[in-house]
Amino acid sequence: MKKVKIISLIAIVFLTIGITYLDFENLSFYKNYKAYILIILGICTLGFSFFKPISVNMGQKK
Repeated sequence: MKKVKIISLIAIVFLTIGITYLDFENLSFYKNYKAYILIILGICTLGFSFFKPISVNMGQKK
């Protein structure tokens, strides 16, 4: 359960830094490639944390 929270936190940090680095006056890819990469990484990481959750009962035997 803790891994999901850490992955979500990393995704939020990537998105926050990416939006902060983004130059809104000039949105070209060549001026903002670092910001776009961070935003894409944040979206992918956030999607991974929602679509691939770790099972809570994974270690329990039936």
